[in-house]
Amino acid sequence: MASAQAAVLNAVREPLSVEPLAVRDPRDGEVLVRLGASGVCHSDLHAITGDLPMPLPCVLGHEGAGVVEKVGAGVQRVKPKDHVVLNWVPFCGSCWYGSAYMARDVPRLIDLYRAGKLKLDELITRRYKIAQVNDAFAAMEKGEVARGVITS
Repeated sequence: MASAQAAVLNAVREPLSVEPLAVRDPRDGEVLVRLGASGVCHSDLHAITGDLPMPLPCVLGHEGAGVVEKVGAGVQRVKPKDHVVLNWVPFCGSCWYGSAYMARDVPRLIDLYRAGKLKLDELITRRYKIAQVNDAFAAMEKGEVARGVITS
């Protein structure tokens, strides 16, 4: 089992704590990404202040970019060593929005998570939107400009 350092919120309105966490190998349909960078966005700040109730402790910094380390069985869109960016919006992958890559906040899913009735690993590890960016990096290295970038 691998390990990682993560910014953990243990209590509302308290400083984040950088802690070591165990990271299991990916299961079917999952991807393990070694993050090179992860930002703190406004939803993270809302979690810290308590304005966005989250089950504690929780790991913050849900928007990131990195390199695929391992993939579970059935993963076809990315492979180890691919550079990827992660989209924080959880989606099921089977509804119209998910299958069309037009992920939206699913209010029921978000409500279940906030109420602590949905485990973090069920929400994030199996349902994270991931996009390969190898081609984009190659274009940027040639001096081409990105036409659009999504961020919050």
